[in-house]
Amino acid sequence: MTSPYWLLPAFLLLSYQVQLTDTLGFHAALACVPLAVFAGDRHGWRGVGMVVVGGLLLPVGLFTPVGSFPARLDIYLVSISTAALLAARWPMPPLARRFRPSFGFLTALALLPVHVLVAREALDSGFDVVVIVSLLTVLHFLLFLMGWAQAPALPVLGPLVLATAAGIGLAMLGSPWRFHYALDTPADFLTGLAFFHAGRYAHALVIERASGNHGPRWPMTTIAILLLLWGGYPLWQGLVMFSGEHGALVEQLAPLGSALALPLAALLAGWRYRWRGMVGIVAIAAAVEASRVIFHWSGANLGILVVAVAFGVLGNALRDRRDGTRSPWPSASGLGLALAGAVSLPLILGLQLDKGRDLLVLALGVAAILILPSFLGLALRRAGLWLGDEARRGWRVMTGLVLLLLGLLSHLQEALVAIGALIAALWFGVLGLKEGASGWRSGDTLMMGIGFLIYFAMLLTAVTGVLNHLPAVIASARELIRGLRVWQQPKHPMTREGTGETVETKSGTAVWLMRLARGVGWVRNALILIAVVITLLLLMEEFW
Repeated sequence: MTSPYWLLPAFLLLSYQVQLTDTLGFHAALACVPLAVFAGDRHGWRGVGMVVVGGLLLPVGLFTPVGSFPARLDIYLVSISTAALLAARWPMPPLARRFRPSFGFLTALALLPVHVLVAREALDSGFDVVVIVSLLTVLHFLLFLMGWAQAPALPVLGPLVLATAAGIGLAMLGSPWRFHYALDTPADFLTGLAFFHAGRYAHALVIERASGNHGPRWPMTTIAILLLLWGGYPLWQGLVMFSGEHGALVEQLAPLGSALALPLAALLAGWRYRWRGMVGIVAIAAAVEASRVIFHWSGANLGILVVAVAFGVLGNALRDRRDGTRSPWPSASGLGLALAGAVSLPLILGLQLDKGRDLLVLALGVAAILILPSFLGLALRRAGLWLGDEARRGWRVMTGLVLLLLGLLSHLQEALVAIGALIAALWFGVLGLKEGASGWRSGDTLMMGIGFLIYFAMLLTAVTGVLNHLPAVIASARELIRGLRVWQQPKHPMTREGTGETVETKSGTAVWLMRLARGVGWVRNALILIAVVITLLLLMEEFW
């Protein structure tokens, strides 16, 4: 992608957070940092401008009836700083010998953890505006930079220990409701310690091009500790419950429960284990988020998976940059199949995502959909048949299409009613008949109509994929049928292991299939555009 302007909607989408159900939300603002790394490295100062403009709503706490922006000034500043450093080719001087804790460094260490609620105002349109100053992420980024610059550990970590102790003391004494010192648990100190050493390792591995052994001695153990530091707070909460009158003190001394530990774990997993590590981190994060709902600890955040993927991709990209390699991306058909399963299974099985049991069933169902093709491929190879890459992609897309069709057929009546209400509201609105439009304009019905438009767009995307891979799928189906007919014959070459016979597929699709797929793609784009325009019109009407 040569143009950087696609970064503007990307930052806007990552900045936006929405509560899907009572126990299921989406907020992935931390993923803006890896995107800013890409912007500064690939597009230079133009990329920095895209970060500044695209993330303008990040520091603004704007709460609307359908979603909000999170008031994360710290993530906004870290994103701009990272993009600017990469655009300037990372001019970080070494501090190994000449670093002394200056007054400015100690002041930053003391003030950056301060969390202040400056103002909160409710507007007449139903929007709430919140101004918050909270810069704990900036502190951890500063510690990463100090580690990158090879600053001595004692002058950096010593004041951090004192600041953490002061934060714990302030929390025990109590503070005004508008003021909070965010560096107030051992978990925050351990996260800062991890960021400092991560900066040291990154400098040695990326700049000095040291061997992989220069990183953490036990990378798998380090990743497990970071994951425990991120998601292990419910385990500590059990100890708090049994502490009686000392529960407040035990809770304040929690060494677990830092949201910033997961990005480090994903970064290390992407660097050390490539795509396998990223998939493992995403699976563990999904299990932790599902357990929060199942055991009624708290709600689940789907955006955590996006954050894990973003930092895992960043770690993999850093490894490629150091080694001069280029790792192939995972198959888009596999990701599309996972998305189709996640969207269609709740409709097919009647799952309610605000229930922990149904959320677990959905996670297991998506995992089964992704794992089952691997087992089928293994069975075919044992039988002496090998599918080509294009045929495998075609079968995945066809499976996703079948799932989406089953989900649509199970709620076809509701879809027709919602789409009809959407068309009626637009028609009355175009004619200027406000009374007729108000009769059709039910908030839930309109949102369902927009949702089904997006669902139809996904369905047409799957149809496009099937049309593009249809010749390869047909050829592979013929070969599989022929192979199954002769598989049980004795002394047939296909029954002997290791014959290496491969299913040949056609290299391209027919011209008319390509034209048909292009036409279906234009219809899909039109549906997406209609859904976006209607959503914007509803937001504008709600605001004004």
